[in-house]
Amino acid sequence: MSDLNISKTSTTHRPVTCENCNLDNLCIPKGLDRQEIGEVALLVNRNNIRHKGEAIYHAGSPFRGMIALRSGSAKLTSFDQDGNELVVAFILPGEIVGFDGLATQIHNCTAIALETVNYCHLPAHKIEQLSLNTPSLVNVLLQRSCDELDSQVQKLLMSRRSAEKRVANFILNISERLRVRGYSELEFRLSMSREEIGNHLGVTHETVSRIIQLFQSRKLIEVKSKQLRIMDKKELFNYLQLAH
Repeated sequence: MSDLNISKTSTTHRPVTCENCNLDNLCIPKGLDRQEIGEVALLVNRNNIRHKGEAIYHAGSPFRGMIALRSGSAKLTSFDQDGNELVVAFILPGEIVGFDGLATQIHNCTAIALETVNYCHLPAHKIEQLSLNTPSLVNVLLQRSCDELDSQVQKLLMSRRSAEKRVANFILNISERLRVRGYSELEFRLSMSREEIGNHLGVTHETVSRIIQLFQSRKLIEVKSKQLRIMDKKELFNYLQLAH
């Protein structure tokens, strides 16, 4: 059973670098050649640790640079005009945060660890230096920014669908993101609370709990505490397609 706070490790004891990291096909090095990856590796700070509830960076703070999770999970939050927290996104291993500060050099969101996280950090002042030596990096960051925009568009479209579809899509989305990272797509631990899931999806936590119970009664999933097992992924996907 996959647990988001467990990182995959090599059978050897070589220090993990950008050249041998098992998340390199998902992280910043994706799209760079070997020499360019070497340039990135020289500037990245590794093995940064934050524990559950600790902030990786705060909204309103100067742009820190790009943060790539190696293990654990985090949430990206913002606040509305009334001071209510809004969960913008959940971040999994191999995914990058920091784009909210790239344009203005000020972070618009706060990134908070949902459990103990280990992350790599490409500092802001090194990005410009690296871009001069590695022009492809600009294209890579632009591509990642476009991916972030696409993700937000999909979230907006999903917000207009029923609560049942939103929860089904959330489960399938987490499953697929874990699959491409080499974790189990059918059994995993949800590090976020139902309140946080509901906040992210725009429904109450009571609604999230009710829908999870509904899916369990239909034998689509099984949930024990925070451990979730997808029992019938095909039918869960069909439910997403057909439910009103």
